[in-house]
Amino acid sequence: MVGRKGMILDAYIQLLDENPTRRITVNDIVKRCGASRNTFYYYFPDLSYLVEAIEERWLDLFRLPSVGESYVDCFKPLADYAVKHRVGLLYIYRNANQTRFCGSLDRMWDAIMRRYVEALAEGAVSREDCEQLIRFFKCVFVGMTLDWLDAGMSYDILENVRRVSGLLYDDGMRKKLRFSA
Repeated sequence: MVGRKGMILDAYIQLLDENPTRRITVNDIVKRCGASRNTFYYYFPDLSYLVEAIEERWLDLFRLPSVGESYVDCFKPLADYAVKHRVGLLYIYRNANQTRFCGSLDRMWDAIMRRYVEALAEGAVSREDCEQLIRFFKCVFVGMTLDWLDAGMSYDILENVRRVSGLLYDDGMRKKLRFSA
C-alpha cells in the first residue's frame, strides 16, 4: 500500500504504537502524515475502516513460497509486522467491534490460505478437496491468531507453528493421530 492511503495508515499505526489509550482523531492522523481531512475521507469513510486497511497490508505482506520454503516462512513478514506494531495491534484487538474484527481476520486468513493452497495444489487435488483444505487451514490460523492475541502476543507464534508442523510430519505422531481419521 503506497501513496496517500499508505501514509494515512502508517500515521494511524504510529499513533497507536505510541499511545493506544489516547483517543486518536482524524485530525491527529492527518497532522501526522501531512494530508488533509478531505484526503483521509477520500480513502476511509471513518476511523473504523483503518482496521480493514491493516488487513489489506497483511495480505500484501504474505508471499507464496519459493522452492524449499515452508508455509511458515510465508507468514514470517505478517508476524514480524504484528510484533513490530504489537501495542497498537493489541489495542485494536481489545477495543474493536469483535464481530467486525473476527470477520476481518477470517477474510484475511481465507485469502492467504486460498493463495497458498491453490498455488501448491494445482492439479494435485480436486477443487472440492482444495476448498476443504483452505477452510481447514483458515480455521486453524484464525484460531491460532486469536489465541496469540488473547495471550497478549506473549509467545513466538512462528516457533509455535513450526513446532506443531514438525509434530504433524513426525511419522510416530502421524501414526498415533491416524486412528481418528
